[in-house]
Amino acid sequence: MISSSDFRKIKAIILDVDGTLTDGRYSFDADGNVIKFFNMQDTHWIRMALREGLKVGLLSGSTDEINLKFAKSLDLSFAVNGSFRKAEGFEQILSEQQLAADECLYAGDDVTDIPVLKRAGIAAVPANALPELDEVSPWRTRAAGGAGAVVEIIRRVLAEKGLLDKAMERYRQ
Repeated sequence: MISSSDFRKIKAIILDVDGTLTDGRYSFDADGNVIKFFNMQDTHWIRMALREGLKVGLLSGSTDEINLKFAKSLDLSFAVNGSFRKAEGFEQILSEQQLAADECLYAGDDVTDIPVLKRAGIAAVPANALPELDEVSPWRTRAAGGAGAVVEIIRRVLAEKGLLDKAMERYRQ
């Protein structure tokens, strides 16, 4: 069970890309460049979290350059790409961002995410995550990766931290 006090500690949201920010599918254009589809509502809520002072970034095992382009387009706080050993990438983020593990929420969908899910203050998995992740994550979103899972995560973080109303003010005028 995740408590409100666990959420209030969160300073950073760290997201896996393939299967969490996307639905896990990819293709190639005529030049051989990777094509991935990101959910626009997820990207909007990432911007909202950033505006409310949370750090948001990526931790991906993939080496696809599109991940870094995505991070740059949203001006994310950090992006670790090509981290085949995600525990090492997580440690890099903690060091570079001056964070403690319990100040981070990590969301991932595959077995490669287990080490980080076990270390993060809050572990979340999208609806489409492998069942093995239920052993290390108390929170499975209702929405799938690439289909609003990130919105669900950010919305709850903002609500639990008492920031949701402030984040929504600009839309209620």
